[in-house]
Amino acid sequence: MNYCNMEEYVYLNNAATSFPKPPSVVDAVTKILIQPPLHNSRNNLSQSKQAIQQNCRKALATLFNAPSPSDIVFTSSATESLNLALKGSNWTGKHVLTTSLEHNSVLRVLKTMEREQQIRLTIINSDRYGRITLNSIEKHIQPDTVALVLNHCSNVMGTLNDLKTIGRFLKSKHISFVVDAAQSAGLYPIDVQDMFIDILTFTGHKALYGTSGIGGIYIRQNIALAPLKVGGTGAQSDFLYQPTHRPTYYEAGTSNIVGIAALDAGLQFIQTIGLDIIRQKIQKQIQIIKDSFSTYPLIRIYAPLEQQTTILSFTIDGIETADIGYLLEQNYQIIVRTGLHCAPLVNAPINAPKDGTVRVSPSFFTTNAEIEYFIKAIQEILLMTNNH
Repeated sequence: MNYCNMEEYVYLNNAATSFPKPPSVVDAVTKILIQPPLHNSRNNLSQSKQAIQQNCRKALATLFNAPSPSDIVFTSSATESLNLALKGSNWTGKHVLTTSLEHNSVLRVLKTMEREQQIRLTIINSDRYGRITLNSIEKHIQPDTVALVLNHCSNVMGTLNDLKTIGRFLKSKHISFVVDAAQSAGLYPIDVQDMFIDILTFTGHKALYGTSGIGGIYIRQNIALAPLKVGGTGAQSDFLYQPTHRPTYYEAGTSNIVGIAALDAGLQFIQTIGLDIIRQKIQKQIQIIKDSFSTYPLIRIYAPLEQQTTILSFTIDGIETADIGYLLEQNYQIIVRTGLHCAPLVNAPINAPKDGTVRVSPSFFTTNAEIEYFIKAIQEILLMTNNH
């Protein structure tokens, strides 16, 4: 079996999973793995486990301005968080709103709930620039609308939704606001109180620089979700029902202490560098690509108007998106993402091809030289296309 040496590759698929991880994240994982497993017993190792969990919870509460660390619950991923948020809500027979920008981790849950006649569902289409306007939300509200499920940042176009304006409006209508922050957490400021967010879901393996298998959810204090699972918690072991205090109520089973330690180290890295500095570096690199691509008529860019983004989607007339990805990887050792990006309803409103787009997503560690190399590779692919 052949294993690629990632040092020889240019990795531009950070919207899927960030790479490389900060050295501090690798060190945190290693430290956990070289010591005895941490369990809930009365010893120093147990205290270390509890300290890692509590430190990470506090860091997440600070990042999102949650009122209390106990409002933060650890999960295995944004997908699990969204399943908890949507299936755990008591919306039986009610009307729910979502949008064409959403990832399948939202759409598949809601469509399944609709098929099982648990809810009625309306999917609001974006405009051609991937925007969801307040007007488009307002005109789809029904008398029994109970929630809007919306991503903060599109994983296809990078469009950023105005959460504060939307959240304030929904609060005035007594409609719950569920936000998917998988693409924005770690890149954009998020204030759950200022933005009137009731439930916020996120993952650790993208811009928070953690490992796969760790995610989380913020649940506003007066919201009672039904847990997805019950079982061992390491606390109140003589009680035959799930303890209802937060966050234990939602965290049954052995915790992913390796993932939590990695996430905690990733959060510390972001705090040290600065969230704005990290985002702005990536945005500048995306702008370099956009400026270059805008000079080629065959390249179609799918991006929001008047917004700097950390993601760029594009297509080349006459070439299948999968072929572009194949050429980049095989001929230039450049890794991007092609296809529908698990967001199948985005393409029609933005006039993108049915086979999707090529998505480019640098990270804080991407160099300008790598960006220029990527641009040169696309130029050569264009030249090859013209010659044929």
